[in-house]
Amino acid sequence: MNKFLGCLLFLSISTVFAPEALALSDASKATILVVDEEGAPIEGAIVGMGFEKNTGWGTDATGKRGVTGVDGRFVAEGNCNGHITYGADKEGYYNSHYEYDFKDKGPLGWKPWNPELKVILRKIQNPVPMYARKVKIDLPVLGEEVGYDLIAYDFTPPYGRGTQADLVFKADKKVENKKKYDSNLVISFSNKYDGIKLIKEDLQYGSELKLPRIAPFEGYFAKWSLSKSRYPNEGVKVNFAQDDNYVFRVRSEEKDGKFERAMYGKILGPISFGNITRRDTATIAFKYYLNPDYTRNLEFDPERNLFGPLPPLEQVGIQ
Repeated sequence: MNKFLGCLLFLSISTVFAPEALALSDASKATILVVDEEGAPIEGAIVGMGFEKNTGWGTDATGKRGVTGVDGRFVAEGNCNGHITYGADKEGYYNSHYEYDFKDKGPLGWKPWNPELKVILRKIQNPVPMYARKVKIDLPVLGEEVGYDLIAYDFTPPYGRGTQADLVFKADKKVENKKKYDSNLVISFSNKYDGIKLIKEDLQYGSELKLPRIAPFEGYFAKWSLSKSRYPNEGVKVNFAQDDNYVFRVRSEEKDGKFERAMYGKILGPISFGNITRRDTATIAFKYYLNPDYTRNLEFDPERNLFGPLPPLEQVGIQ
C-alpha cells in the first residue's frame, strides 16, 4: 500500500471513531431499590418509571412498570432527554414518587449508566379522623391580635363565632405601593404550653405521608414571626421558604402546674400572607390538620375528615 492510500485509510478510520463524530445516544438505564423506613428491601412493590422525551412542542413520557424482587430492586431501560420520574406503591404502604436528572450524555447513553435510585415506602399504621382544611382568610383588623378557632373554622369574638383562640394572628403593614412595602405577621397562642415547631421537608417528592407520624413532645415556640418586604431596585424578601412546614400544639392543659395534655396538628407548606397593597387587611393562607383526640398522632385518614364534605378549593389529601 502506498503512502497516499495509507493516509486516506487512516483519516477515514480516525473520522469514524472520533468522539465528536459519534452520535450521542438517548438510552438510559436505572435500578430502583424499594425499602421501608428501616432500610429493609420490600418485595412485591409495584414500580413505575417514566422516561421523558422532547417532542418539539413540549415533552412526553414513556412509562415502564414492574414488580420488585426479593432484593427490592427493579431495573428499567428507555430513551429519554436526561430526565426520569419514578416511584413505587404496595398495599399497606403510602406511595412515594421522585425525579432524577442524569449528569451527562455520551455515545452509549446517559451517565451515570444504571444508577441505583432509592424509594422509601412508609407503612400505613394508624390513620385517625382529623379536622383538615385549606384556609384562606382576611384578617378583620391590622395591628391587633385576632384569635382563630381551627375547629369552628372562624375567628373568635368580636370578629366571629369561634370559642377557642387556637392561633392568634397579629399583622402589621407599611405600604407605599407595590414596589415599596414592609409587612410582618406574628403567630402566638392562648395557653402556656401551646406552640409551633418548624419542620423542613420538600412536599413535592417522597412519601405521600409527610412529616413525622408522631408530633414531637418538645421544642415548641410560643411565637412565630413571618416577614415580607420590598424596596425599590430590590426583589421581594421573605423569611420563609417553600419547604417550611410546621407541627403545632394547642388547647394545652396543665395539672398541678405541669403540662398534662394538648391537641396536636400540622401545617403543610409555608404560611403565606398577602394583599400587600390593601392597607386595611392581610390575607393568610395555609393547610392544616388538627387531631382532637389529645394524642400526638399526625397520621390523617382522608376518609374521615371531621369537617365533612368540603368545597374543592378547601380539600386536602393524606399529607
